[in-house]
Amino acid sequence: MSNVITTYLQDHHAGSAAGVDAFRRVAAGHSEPEVREAVGRIAEEVAQDQTSLEELMASLGVKPAPLKDLPARAAEKAARFKPNERLQSRSPLSDIEELEGLVAAVHAKGLGWRLLLEAPDDRLDKDMLRELSRRAREQEEALEQLRLGQAHKLTSE
Repeated sequence: MSNVITTYLQDHHAGSAAGVDAFRRVAAGHSEPEVREAVGRIAEEVAQDQTSLEELMASLGVKPAPLKDLPARAAEKAARFKPNERLQSRSPLSDIEELEGLVAAVHAKGLGWRLLLEAPDDRLDKDMLRELSRRAREQEEALEQLRLGQAHKLTSE
């Protein structure tokens, strides 16, 4: 087993651990109910994607690395404390930046699925990877539409 693919999968698992937490946080805390609902649906898919990643890892004999997952999750939690213009209430900027972070996270996830599709390893379930890649594109497009719908907040008080 190549250390490169092991490390790659463990790194993506750490990102997914933080990502699941971020999706759930945004689904619970965004200021708009419609966005919370849409992100909540995607959060469930992201959690399923993490399970699929774990299945792929198991097929290669790779286990998640707790020493990578824990710092990634801690960093996601620490990012919540970044001030965005307001100390007493939620800033509209938080709604925007959180969605931008989710778009970036799903984009990175899609990059991982597409790279694994190209890896010359018969143990990788290519049908699963194609489906995960397709779903990542759909998730990214949906999140991008939600993000663009926040543009009016750039000029709100």
